[in-house]
Amino acid sequence: MAHKKFKKKFLSIVLIPDDESSPKNIRIRYSVLTAAALLMIFIFVAVVLGAITYGKLVQKAYENISLREQNEQLTQQLQQINELNTELDKLKNYGRKVRNSLMGYVNLQSELENVNTTANAESNSNPGTFSVFNSIPVKAPLTGFISQDFNKNLHNGVDIVAPEGTPIQAAGSGIVLFSGWTIDGGNTIVIGHQKGYYSYYKHNLRNIVYENQVIEQGEIIGYLGNSGQKSFGPHLHFEIWKDGSPIDPRVLVVDLNN
Repeated sequence: MAHKKFKKKFLSIVLIPDDESSPKNIRIRYSVLTAAALLMIFIFVAVVLGAITYGKLVQKAYENISLREQNEQLTQQLQQINELNTELDKLKNYGRKVRNSLMGYVNLQSELENVNTTANAESNSNPGTFSVFNSIPVKAPLTGFISQDFNKNLHNGVDIVAPEGTPIQAAGSGIVLFSGWTIDGGNTIVIGHQKGYYSYYKHNLRNIVYENQVIEQGEIIGYLGNSGQKSFGPHLHFEIWKDGSPIDPRVLVVDLNN
């Protein structure tokens, strides 16, 4: 019984050397082997769990980075959408006013009559200052050279080249129907005159008039620039419309022929 008890407590390992010397007997307690095995299992399980946990953390980190990038992209897209909506609202407002003015739905006559009443009153005290002719856009908006002529099918106005920042004058007395930004025309001004005339001033550096403002012929309304997608250098795109159709500005503005 004592021998059996002894065998259960130890594991004997016999080492036989090659030099025919005496064999060596190594005894290891089963408890030590059990502890070592448990330790190895614990280490193995810890390594596996650590690897799994690390993998999950790395995956979550990548997911967080991806979500952050997606949030930034969504934020930028939302900002672009808001900017496009703002631009669309401006274009709708611009289109509505121009369309209404060209179709005759804007009653400029009564407001322009008030301008003429004031003009007549001042002309009585200062003869020669005002004229009925001033309400028709016949004055050159600025001095420069024509880089592109009028073409009814391709180009509804003339391009006048001058140094950037050159003051732009109203071609005739009237009312500002639009003063704002468009994608193609950049800073744009539209003035309604008497007799069904409308004048357009595009690609301005900046506008200094506001909508519904009463303008006199020769009054500075903005400054020449290079704004808008269809501008490829500092110039003024100048148009004149009559009863809903574009006409060659050179027909009315004699100074443009010089």
